Amino acid sequence: MNDEEQRLAEIESISAIFPDLLEDVTEKQLIFRFDHDLSITITLPDDYPSTSPPLFLLSGPYLSREQKEDLHNKLNDAYIDNIGFPVIFNWISIIQDFIQDLPPPPEPAVSTRDDLEYVASKEEIDDMNIQHGEVFTDRKSAFQAHLAAVRSKEDVDRVMQILKSNSKIARATHNITAYRYSVTMENGKVIHHHDCEDDGEHGASSKMLELMDRMKADNVMVVVTRWYGGIHLGPDRFRHINNLTRQILCDNNYGPKKT
Repeated sequence: MNDEEQRLAEIESISAIFPDLLEDVTEKQLIFRFDHDLSITITLPDDYPSTSPPLFLLSGPYLSREQKEDLHNKLNDAYIDNIGFPVIFNWISIIQDFIQDLPPPPEPAVSTRDDLEYVASKEEIDDMNIQHGEVFTDRKSAFQAHLAAVRSKEDVDRVMQILKSNSKIARATHNITAYRYSVTMENGKVIHHHDCEDDGEHGASSKMLELMDRMKADNVMVVVTRWYGGIHLGPDRFRHINNLTRQILCDNNYGPKKT
């Protein structure tokens, strides 16, 4: 088989063996999520497996630097031992064994609505008039959206500075961000700026930005904070993040009100 045929066969096999771990898959990329909120994004080059190794990106907010380096080295060693052959199955098995040897993850910083009531209390003066949505919980994970009007990158940075001055938000597992704003130049030309940041929740912020674009929400920034509760939510977490984004935009007149 050529490289493409081997890649497709490997993806089909991996999808059948690890359906609960496989979060997203295309012909060139696979994303797996494990316990301890550890995830790996694997990208397959055109000449894999015959020549080039797959590229991988590890995310593990509960891992120390030494633990990440150890796992990184284990995956690289596995590839070296299998040059020219598919290696994803070996990698997933290595990660599973690695996780089994880890101590239990720390208890989530917050897990109930009552625990989160004071998230909106700001340790730093809020000169951006940040709006805070209600806390939503699902299987011990907690989510909360925040919104502010922005008209520059400086505004965006200031909003994050204010939010993260709150210790609960600063210690959250993810602070997923998306923003859009427009600047009118002296010649009358309008420059549109937009960007997003997953903060480890792969693919979440681009979905938020796409939603904001569909709602034509301009000059606004939304941050969705997630405190991971130790139980995988799968695709449901993206639905929660988008729903909270839509709700806080609508509540602040950036989109049509729900009837």
